[in-house]
Amino acid sequence: MKKIAAFFQPKLDFLIGGIMVLISAALHRYNMLRFPFFENDEGTYLAQAWSFLSQGKLAPYTYWYDHAPFGWIFTSGWLALTGGLFTFGFSLNSARVFMWLIHVLNTGFLYILTKKVTGSRVASIFSTFFFAISPLAVYFQRRLLLDNLMVFWMLLSLVFVFSSHIKLRYFILSAISFGLAVSCSSSSHCSY
Repeated sequence: MKKIAAFFQPKLDFLIGGIMVLISAALHRYNMLRFPFFENDEGTYLAQAWSFLSQGKLAPYTYWYDHAPFGWIFTSGWLALTGGLFTFGFSLNSARVFMWLIHVLNTGFLYILTKKVTGSRVASIFSTFFFAISPLAVYFQRRLLLDNLMVFWMLLSLVFVFSSHIKLRYFILSAISFGLAVSCSSSSHCSY
């Protein structure tokens, strides 16, 4: 009986985690292109991402690097992958779709982390559910903000640390992810 339970345990966690991710994806997809209003920071970061992709510059304006650049470099990868700024209509819609994808991945990471740290499926369900329905999450995580990208890399770093495989490569991947999280941070006002 224990062998049967051990066989179905990971599959059940994967199923429940998948359901929580789908719920989060549906909640954040609803009206994401109209709410909240487009903020000037979103346009700035998208312009910097487009500048990096199309011109190889960190920003469209000379001598204007006010944040660590990896956030918009990462965003430029999304633009390259999806075919540019206007794939989803208005240019900032592309940023909102990217942030939706980031939120969905963050939800999955949060489920995995909570399960690894607490060992409780119930705690994992509650943490991802409240992460998905939080008014602050709906308001801020839909926007192309560098903090949201930093959270993605930070959660990924923690997923590597709490991996069930204790191998050096997971710690190296965790360190790289943590470094990328720091270089996405909007609070590190750098002046070049």
